[in-house]
Amino acid sequence: MIEVLVLSALLLLQVQANTWPLAKLVYPSDGLLIEGAGRAVNITFDVSGDPFPEERKWYKDGEEITQFTNINIDESGGNLVSLRFNALAKMNEGVYYYIVRESKLTLEASKSEEVRLKVSFLDNFQSSATQQVSAQLGEYAVLRCNPPTHFGAYPKFSWKKEGVRILESDSIYVSEFGDLVIMQVAEEHYSSDYRCTISIDSLQEGQQEKEGPAVSLVVRGNAASYVAPYIALGPEDRAVDAQIKRTFRVECAVNGYPTLPSIRWYKNSVQITSSGPIYDIQQRNYLQITIPRSSGDVSATYRCEASDGTKQAMAQANIKIYTKPVIITSLPTAPVKKSSSSTLDLSCDATATPTPQFRWYRNAVQLQSDGLNTQVSGGNLTITNINSLHKGVYQCEAFNDIGSSVSTGMIRVQERLSFVIRPVDVDVYLGAAATFNCQGKGDPGPTSLRWEFNGGTPPDTHKYTNRLVNQATYKIPEVTSAEKNGRVSCIISSPDNLYPTDTAVATVTVREGPQVQASQKNITANEGDARDMTCIVENVISAVEWKWLHKDTLIIRDDNGRITIQENMLQVRSLTAADQGTYTCQAGENGITNSDTMFLMVRTSPQITMETEVRIGEGQDVRLTCSVTANPAPTITWIRDGQTLVNNAKYMIDKVSDHVSVLVVRNVRKHTDVGTYKCEASNPLRTRSAEVDLMVVAVCEVMDMPKDTSVEFLSSTSISCTVNACPSAVWTWRKDGEIITFDGSRYINRGSSIEIRQVVPSDGGTYSCTVNSDQGDGTPHSAVITVTVPTTIYKFPQSSVLFMNGDRIELECSARADNTLDQIMVQWFKNGNEINTGALITQKDETEKIFYATANLVIQSAIASDGGHYQCVASNSQGFVQRDTTLMLMTYPRAPGQPHSKWEGVGVAIMSWSEPSNPGNTPLTSYEIHIESKGNNIFRPFLKGLDPNFVSTTIYFLQENQQYNFKVIAVNAVGKGPASIASNVVRTEKTKLKQINLVESFTLSSVSSDSIKVKWSMPEDRNTALSGYKIVYRNEDKQEQPKFKVIDEFTMLETTLDELDGGSLYSVQIESIDRNKDLAVSTVKTVLTQNQKPSPPAECIADREASSRIVVSWNQPENPHGKILHYTIYYRKRGAIDDPKTVVNVTDAQSTSMAVSLDDASIDYEVEITASNSAGEGEPFQCLSSGKTIQVAWYSMWWFYLIIALVAAIFLIIIAIIIITCYRTRADRGPKMQKIPPPAAKKESGWFKFKNIFSRKTHFPLRNQDDFRGPNAQVYSPNTARSYNPPPAGNPMNTFSGGAMGSPDQNRFGGGTSDFRYGTQPRSPDYGYNPNKFNTFDSRNSYNDPPKPSYSGFDPPNYYDPPKPAYEPPKSAYEPQSPKSGYGGGYGGGYSAYDQGSNYDNTSRYDNNTFDSRYRGDNASRGYPTYDRNAGYGGGGGGNFKSSQL
Repeated sequence: MIEVLVLSALLLLQVQANTWPLAKLVYPSDGLLIEGAGRAVNITFDVSGDPFPEERKWYKDGEEITQFTNINIDESGGNLVSLRFNALAKMNEGVYYYIVRESKLTLEASKSEEVRLKVSFLDNFQSSATQQVSAQLGEYAVLRCNPPTHFGAYPKFSWKKEGVRILESDSIYVSEFGDLVIMQVAEEHYSSDYRCTISIDSLQEGQQEKEGPAVSLVVRGNAASYVAPYIALGPEDRAVDAQIKRTFRVECAVNGYPTLPSIRWYKNSVQITSSGPIYDIQQRNYLQITIPRSSGDVSATYRCEASDGTKQAMAQANIKIYTKPVIITSLPTAPVKKSSSSTLDLSCDATATPTPQFRWYRNAVQLQSDGLNTQVSGGNLTITNINSLHKGVYQCEAFNDIGSSVSTGMIRVQERLSFVIRPVDVDVYLGAAATFNCQGKGDPGPTSLRWEFNGGTPPDTHKYTNRLVNQATYKIPEVTSAEKNGRVSCIISSPDNLYPTDTAVATVTVREGPQVQASQKNITANEGDARDMTCIVENVISAVEWKWLHKDTLIIRDDNGRITIQENMLQVRSLTAADQGTYTCQAGENGITNSDTMFLMVRTSPQITMETEVRIGEGQDVRLTCSVTANPAPTITWIRDGQTLVNNAKYMIDKVSDHVSVLVVRNVRKHTDVGTYKCEASNPLRTRSAEVDLMVVAVCEVMDMPKDTSVEFLSSTSISCTVNACPSAVWTWRKDGEIITFDGSRYINRGSSIEIRQVVPSDGGTYSCTVNSDQGDGTPHSAVITVTVPTTIYKFPQSSVLFMNGDRIELECSARADNTLDQIMVQWFKNGNEINTGALITQKDETEKIFYATANLVIQSAIASDGGHYQCVASNSQGFVQRDTTLMLMTYPRAPGQPHSKWEGVGVAIMSWSEPSNPGNTPLTSYEIHIESKGNNIFRPFLKGLDPNFVSTTIYFLQENQQYNFKVIAVNAVGKGPASIASNVVRTEKTKLKQINLVESFTLSSVSSDSIKVKWSMPEDRNTALSGYKIVYRNEDKQEQPKFKVIDEFTMLETTLDELDGGSLYSVQIESIDRNKDLAVSTVKTVLTQNQKPSPPAECIADREASSRIVVSWNQPENPHGKILHYTIYYRKRGAIDDPKTVVNVTDAQSTSMAVSLDDASIDYEVEITASNSAGEGEPFQCLSSGKTIQVAWYSMWWFYLIIALVAAIFLIIIAIIIITCYRTRADRGPKMQKIPPPAAKKESGWFKFKNIFSRKTHFPLRNQDDFRGPNAQVYSPNTARSYNPPPAGNPMNTFSGGAMGSPDQNRFGGGTSDFRYGTQPRSPDYGYNPNKFNTFDSRNSYNDPPKPSYSGFDPPNYYDPPKPAYEPPKSAYEPQSPKSGYGGGYGGGYSAYDQGSNYDNTSRYDNNTFDSRYRGDNASRGYPTYDRNAGYGGGGGGNFKSSQL
């Protein structure tokens, strides 16, 4: 039968209270909110529901709001929830609504009514130009406001005339749209300053009002005598949004002259006679209408009629009022049965203008016709074939352009109980935890959920929860044998037993671990035999780890092969009595260990322990003890003189135990009882015997005299002084006659003996003992102790020393000997060959007379070939001693045992392995995990640096739907060993959704080069055990161990991971922290941190391996910030900061050293290195010298002898030149030159003369200091030519002229020998001449060449200022100059050799590399300005030198 649920029937059903989630609009109540920009405003809903909705989301224009710019959510008002806009902006305009949901785990949700948010605004007037309006007297005038762009609920307009606000009247008013209307224009209306003002109150202070430009009204002509009524501004058809504008006008501006006409208003031809709450007819020019809440009657045709009693005028307009929908039928709340024959019909009706449209929602999701079982037609919704998916909150939304309204109802679909989650069978090891989950559903849902174990109440040790909404959990924290094959039942029932209960059952399968059984419980063997012990194991599913124990001590195979272990078999060879006892075999699988025991009995022949001699006083009883070890127990017999002794008056045999027998001899007599007694022991294996001699001694007789002894240095010795049976004996000990003081450490008194420890030479001497007793004092007995100091090695290395390539090894060897002998020698040998160790360090101790010697063997950078057998040998005339040690290169560890891995189904795997059978000759430092995931058997590093103390780990960051193999590598100080056998294959599956407390969605974003932001959603399926999260992350580029960040608050859903490496790939997983210890780990996501340049390489060292090569070595950067692409080495001459650097690229990013060939082997270099990644090149690191630079023997190089030869040759040439020069200077001295003694000042040495001669700026021979001769010189006199003129009277400069043309003296050039030290100044950038070069010469092309600028402004330097240290070389060739006659040269100078030439540039009128010194006198008459620095200084006469001579 088809059940039709119609509206009328629904309304008659008993409706239960509204418990669904609902958001009811509180403000703005009408769904429209208009406010000014910058203001604060709220949208508020009243949220209800039982339980209170957990999930609440805001939407704008159909999209969920996730970015809350200038928006806050306020939930502090209990059920009132507000969306607060702190400073309203234009971007906030839109349609807002709110969706509330009971929880993330349920579907029930509802959508709120929509709110339209409008933002008021007011722009500036667009134009500032003055408008002009002209009107005829008596006519009407309209002054347009032309308001700026604006929006607001109630904009206000007003006008000012010449700054005074205009008051409205029948003849002048402001229209609804801001225009100023003047009826019957008169002369007083004339003005050039009308201004319109617009204001919106909702705007912020200072923005509420804008004033427009001036409007000029010009009144023209004369008024007519009569104007009939007419409509100046009539009503217009319009539609009014009732939400935005509740009050509006229907305008009718009527004019006439001379009398203003009267006006009547009609609505649909019915006159409006009076004002009321809706209509206001008080104003003459318009009808003001206020729209009531029930606005249906306002829409109509409005007509205005104007009359002056004679004539009439009329105008009308149609007014429509637009309103938001109002729902007039509400949706019901009712149940409907789940059935293929059930139908649900819902109807919704609403009124509005324009006509509304309809949208249907179920649980806030819009419904559409699907052509199957859902049909939407306007306000009608029909659903057929009702099932559980059709239950929920139904909403009908009626909407148009003005707004929307929502009606809400609840439809419940009744259905039978069923299980969403059933508990599943578990297969666990003994001692592990077992967890079961259960969840039921139905409508009405289950009212109870309970757990049973084996059909009854669960034991107290079991933990469980009963939840009706979320998953219920049953947990056995530690499975025992009692839970084996147990049944866990989850039972759900409906309210009032509407449906029968349902039960889901799971079984507990318990694996108790390996079942171990010894093949034999008791084993018997004879000594010397070999025995195998074997155990059998059952009930295992993976690899078993075996261990053997003897008397609870772990057995480790020995080096000589006597004991061997082959998993479940133990073999012991050459059995001894010590091997007897209980043996335990242990088998372990996945952390569960079981064991069994067996007993090994070793049969041994008798071994007798007994004194060989017993002394006793006559008449006393004596006890002779015979102790025997044997298995089986022996038979012990006492024999004397071939006769077996038995118990009688003389002998008593005391059987202390099966292995100890005591013979008591009573009243011992010297003549009858003294003799040999034999103890004989026998068992089935053998018979053995031992003898003891019984002797009778006198009372207090010293039986053991002190004996002379030779004792080695630092050894121990003892001196005995034993007496016969003498109870009253007292011993006195002396050394060299002095009573010994016993300190208890080195000297120890034991009564009848003394002990001396750590003997030194000073302990040597005569020691005596005296025995005193009640029978009298005894005689001293003495002995001499001699201390020898044998040749001994007292400091030496261990028997074996481990090293790595490159280590520095120092083996210490110190020896000592008696210094009265010859000197001790200490030597080192390797594999029998002597090694030279350098100096032998010796020392003498005169007090103890000991000679010490030390020779240490140092290996700076050890390599494999340095391994071997080393001997330290100390020798002297006494002989030699030696100590041995073995140097061994450290070895790699062997492969660990095959790993076992298990996929946990929650984003991680658990892996375990066994330790390597041999860790190498150094302890393990870490483990590495390598992974293969593509089936190609190519393994790559995955985890590094695992703790070597643990052989299991959790593997994070595994991708879903993949196949993985793992290998384990052990690492010690030497490096990595071989990889283990590959693990079992792990096939990952897609992480199960809806798992309790599983984070299913999260995002990663790179914030900077060293930080990542992680955001996640709260687990959709969660319980109260959720307490927080653990963020698991690691750098994939480094394959480092995972790092963790713990979030203790489960409502905190984002965090930032800091201190990361730049430009690196990071993997991230989120593990939920569950108080029940249930594992829930998300899927893996990766993110790349932003690029950052790497830090500099660390600890760079540059070694000069040879004179022309350096080796640069470095460590990788501490922070590579990603993958290092290459290194760059820079080097240049040390200190040459302006020289370019030589660049060497190291393209192998894994390299940490490189050899670099040098350009010049004779200089030092500075070296630096940089690292580069994808972000660029990092900062450089200055490399340091390690102190290993090889010193090149310069005196052994060929160029050294070449330099010596060149220096010697140059020296000989210089000597020859000096001799020749001195000879020519003396021979060529001119006869007519007046020789003036030089001033009493410092005279230049021959070295300066020599240097000046060979100045590259002087290309002619210097004859003497008083004349100058050049082979091609032309001689001119600046004055009247004369052969020789004495110096002018009073001229302190002693200036001399050159000879006349053609005279014998024509080649002579004047120049004083004394004070001609101030020549002209060569050029400088500041003054035109350089003040640092003096005593110069000059030669010109022409006498009339322009002079240099004034030389003033310089202080004259000292005559004895030293010359410049270096001089520019002259030009390679100079063009000769044509000789000019009659021109004065002005050559001269001071006392020095004229080596300091000026360097004029080519732009000057002076020849390069010339010299100048001038005579002051009448320079102006020669065409020269006064160049002198001091009055009266200058050169004598002379001619024009060719440049080639200079």
